[in-house]
Amino acid sequence: MGYVETLFGHQDFVMSVDSLRGETAVTCGGRDRTVRYWKIVDETQLVFRGGGRSKLRDLLEGGAFEGMDADEAEKGQKVYVEGSMEIVCMIDETTFLSGGDSGCAF
Repeated sequence: MGYVETLFGHQDFVMSVDSLRGETAVTCGGRDRTVRYWKIVDETQLVFRGGGRSKLRDLLEGGAFEGMDADEAEKGQKVYVEGSMEIVCMIDETTFLSGGDSGCAF
C-alpha cells in the first residue's frame, strides 16, 4: 500500500493496471491504444498496439491511405474507427487479456 516505482511510456491516461507479482506488471493506456508488459527489475517493457488507427500514427508510419480503395483515398474517407483500450488482466506470468471499446482483444 505504498509507492513502488514510476513507469514511463504511455502517451495518455492509464486505464488499467494488473500484476501477479512484484517483478512484472501490465498496464493499459486508454487513447494511446497500447498495452505495456513491464519487467520492472530489468526496467524494460514490451509494447502491444491495439484499437483502430490514428491520423498521427498513419503519418508517422507512412500508411495514411492503407486500407482504402482509390475512390476513398481521393475523397479522404477513412474506413476505420479509432478505439481505446479500456482494461487489462493478467492470466498468468506470461499471458494477459485486454479489450477496448472497438471490440479488439489481445
